[in-house]
Amino acid sequence: MTKKINFEKKTIKKICEENDIKYLGLFGSYARNEANQKSDVDLLVSFIKSKGFFELVQIENKFSKAFNVKVDLVTKNALNVYLKPYVNKDLKTLYNVNTR
Repeated sequence: MTKKINFEKKTIKKICEENDIKYLGLFGSYARNEANQKSDVDLLVSFIKSKGFFELVQIENKFSKAFNVKVDLVTKNALNVYLKPYVNKDLKTLYNVNTR
């Protein structure tokens, strides 16, 4: 059974604006509509201002709470070069500061 999440634009925008997020994209099983009860939400993110490790964890937790499911936050800079084509294939933009 495929699991669905309501990615509420208002909530996403609020979290992004409060945390200097320039871009937020969804990839993985939720982006492909293949999520199940064990799936987490995979988010690709880039920031206006760089963030430290603990800030990234706090932001990840904010999205987990908003979506009521575990979130894995991956920065564009930390994305493995071998995984990049697969991520880009699935990628669905949730927030882009340039197109608000």
